[in-house]
Amino acid sequence: MADNWTKWTPEKERFLKKLRLTGGNVSRAARAARVSRSTVYFWRDEDSDFAKAWDDAIEEGLDDLEQEARRRAFKGTKKPVYQGGRLAGYVQEYSDTLLIFLLKGGRPKKYRERFEHSGPDGQPLGVVLLPQAPASVEEWQQLVQQQITPSSQDRKPS
Repeated sequence: MADNWTKWTPEKERFLKKLRLTGGNVSRAARAARVSRSTVYFWRDEDSDFAKAWDDAIEEGLDDLEQEARRRAFKGTKKPVYQGGRLAGYVQEYSDTLLIFLLKGGRPKKYRERFEHSGPDGQPLGVVLLPQAPASVEEWQQLVQQQITPSSQDRKPS
């Protein structure tokens, strides 16, 4: 017989529903479900089925938030316009910021702001320390080559 902590209960179900509806906000979901945060975290730690349902509820809540972000980016929201203290009408506002986030999230390779620089085949870039500033490109290439290629004195016999 399962102990009380791993048994599925209406309280657990109510919390998971609220967790999804709050977009994954544990504090708000616990408060709305009338259970303490420490209790729901205990349930998650002790009950693997509940932990899996918790993760699913958070993913579903995030899907809902993403859908709302898309709606606001593409369809916008009605904002009231006041003139002389009176409602004069409405204007449709769209969110360029949400659109940017959606693009960065959906196509990070294309829209990311930072780039990772690496050497051939993803290896780290090498660092070459030069004893002096070269006067020409040819001198620079010669100094770099000296740093990269060990001299015959540095080579170990095979």
